[in-house]
Formats: sequence, structure tokens, C-alpha cells
Amino acid sequence: MERSSFARTLVWTLIAAAFIGPGTVTTAFNVGSYQGSGYFIWALLAAGAGYFLMEMSARITLVSQQSLGQLIGRRYRWLAMLCLFAVCLGCLAYQAGNLLGALSGLELFLPGLPRYWVIALGALAAVVLNLGDTRKIGRVLGVVVAVMGVVFVVAAVLALTSGNLDATAERRGSTGAILALVGTTIVPYNFFLAAGLTQGQQLGEMRKGLLGAFGLGALITMAIIVVGSTTDSFAGFDQMAGALEAGLGSWSKVVIGAGLLAAGLSSAITAPLAAAIAGRELIGNREAADWSPKGKFFRGLWVTVLSVGVLVACLDLNIIGVIVSAQVANGLLLPLVVLIVLFFANDRQLLGPEVNPWWQTALGILIALYLTFSAATVISSKVQQWRGVPFEETNFELLYAVVMIIMSVAASIIWRRRNTKTALANT
Repeated sequence: MERSSFARTLVWTLIAAAFIGPGTVTTAFNVGSYQGSGYFIWALLAAGAGYFLMEMSARITLVSQQSLGQLIGRRYRWLAMLCLFAVCLGCLAYQAGNLLGALSGLELFLPGLPRYWVIALGALAAVVLNLGDTRKIGRVLGVVVAVMGVVFVVAAVLALTSGNLDATAERRGSTGAILALVGTTIVPYNFFLAAGLTQGQQLGEMRKGLLGAFGLGALITMAIIVVGSTTDSFAGFDQMAGALEAGLGSWSKVVIGAGLLAAGLSSAITAPLAAAIAGRELIGNREAADWSPKGKFFRGLWVTVLSVGVLVACLDLNIIGVIVSAQVANGLLLPLVVLIVLFFANDRQLLGPEVNPWWQTALGILIALYLTFSAATVISSKVQQWRGVPFEETNFELLYAVVMIIMSVAASIIWRRRNTKTALANT
């Protein structure tokens, strides 16, 4: 039976469930705690940027009938290998945070659990991945995360009416905090997963679904930032539950624990699966047996990501630090993915009349420019900090000049591709 238009639109809400995981909860609460409630505007802007970029990726697949990964792999093998490395690196960075987030949720019910319990959580994720049928499980866990989102919205309203948001304007801003918010909202592997959600879709249905998904994600993220701003530090999830206790009473730990456990497990399944799908689309062949869900190459990729994630999670690392660092690492990978999406979204031969309008290309280039500047600033400041140079004395002028040159060349290529009639033929 053919699904209704509403059902085809609703499937895009899985995008919201994919990025509202323990990383988003942790990052947003951390940003609210250290930077103040005013940073909610960055969550809104990040969601808006995510919508425009994901719309391009989904439109490429719908119009060309080829996924982003297939286009890259068939035309530019070296770029496909680079993208696969970047996506796998991002999934690895996420995976440890996913497992630790799930463990933190479990600890709110069973305090004092040893770190090696992540092995059991990893084994549970492996069982589900080995079955290959994660769609229904993902939907159920997505509902749990959505319920937690509603709780955060209610808690945010209570926080706004309680008068506990004092002195947030005096807190110092942070480029790393902004990049972490962007990195936890715009997830690179979602661009490669978009092909699986576009089947049987119309462009209008896709756009409505994406608008709803990122709108829901923005609302939840902004609510968590506001709740986080009621505290001036963030050392653990017990403190997060304490911030909710005024509005929820003894249920605060139950809500946070169940939400984190569900979000962590769903993300711990999604990240390895995304790495395997990206590998199949970029360098593999979806028709080959070795790249089927039970194939050795497909299984080898998700087993590697899951195993490394479990290993890192077992180390005696700060849980909050691991999760936030994963979001920043994700943000550092975004400029590359954004430029690739812009490159194909402006291929007139590939997309015909559905090629990017000029304003969307201009907006995409500005987003890529900002992401590149932010990534360069964070990397440079970390290197200078390692060398013992204070942030205030760091000279960014030369770095920014190099970034401007690189981005100007990239923008010129993208813009020329949009206006040429001799773009590469669709292969």
C-alpha cells in the first residue's frame, strides 16, 4: 500500500531524532550554563543553516536519482576516499559520546555503575545492527527523545518565569561553543543518509518534512540552553537533573535518565550504521553482496566504529568533555561537506531547472565561510594554547587571509559551475 503524503513528510522527523541525542543535550546545556540563555539564537541559526544545506542534499538525490555519495564516488574517487575518512572520523568521535551519554542516563537510575558497563551497551547496539532492521527501533527511541524535548520546553518556560536567568549577559562568548552548537545540529553523515529518506518523495513533501524536523530540533535545543542558563557551571548530568527539579520534582532524574539512555542507544546504533552506509555509497557498490547489510565490508565498517567507540568510552575520560569535544570535531568536518553539497547543487547539467537559486548558493557560501573561519580559529587557538601563547595574543590575520583565498577560489568554482552550460554530464 502506498504511503500517504503526510506519512512521507513525517519520515523526515527522523532527522530530528538523529541529532537530538546526548551530544545535543550535553552541548546545549553546557552552552547555556557557561555562555548564557542569549546563545539560544545560535541554535536557531544553526537549525536554519541545517535546513538549507539538507534541502540541497535531498534535492540532489530526488532530481538526479543518485545519492550524494554515489555522485562523489563515480566522479572523484580521491574525494570519495577523503569524505569516507572524514565521515568515519566524525562517527568515531560521536560513538564514544553516545555510549557515555547512555551510561550517564543509566547511572541516574543505578548510581555508581563502573565504566565497563559501556561494553554491555555496545553489545546491545551490535545485536541490533547485526539484525539490520533499525527503522522501527529508531522511531520508538525517537518518540522517547521527543517526549524529553517536551519536558525541556516546559522546564524552559518555568525557568523563564522564575527569574533565575540573571547575569547571563556578562558571560563571555566562545567560538568553540558556537561551533559545537552547529556541529551537533548539522551532522555530516545525515547528508549521506538522505538518499534512504527520499524514496517516493516529492520536492514539496521533502521540504515540509525537513522544515518540521529542524524546527522541532531548534525548539528543543533552545529550551535546553535556557534550562542550562539557570546554573553557572555544568559538571555532570546530576546537575542537569537538579536544574529541572524545581519544575518536575523527583521525576527530574527519571526524565533525564530515560531520555539520555534512549538518545544514547539510538545514536550508538545510528553512527556505526551511517559509517557503513557512507562507505557503501562512496567507495562500494550497493548491488554487491559484500556491501549488503550482511556483507563483510558493510559489517566490517560498523564493527570498527562501534568497537573503537567502546574502547574509547572505557577509558577514564571526563564524560562531558568527550561528548562536547565530539560536537566540536563534527563542526570542524562540516566545511568540507558543505562545499561538496554546494558543488553538486549548482551542477546545471545534473539538476536542470532544480539547480540552486542564486540566493541559496550565496547563503551556502556564507555558511561555509563562517564554518571555515570558526574551525580555523578553534584549531589555531588550541595549537597556540599548546605552545603556551595566550588567546588574546594570538595573531589570526595571516590564517584568515589564507582561509579567504581558499574560500574565494572554492566560491568562484561553485558559482561558475552554476552558470555554465557545459557542466559534467550526469553519469
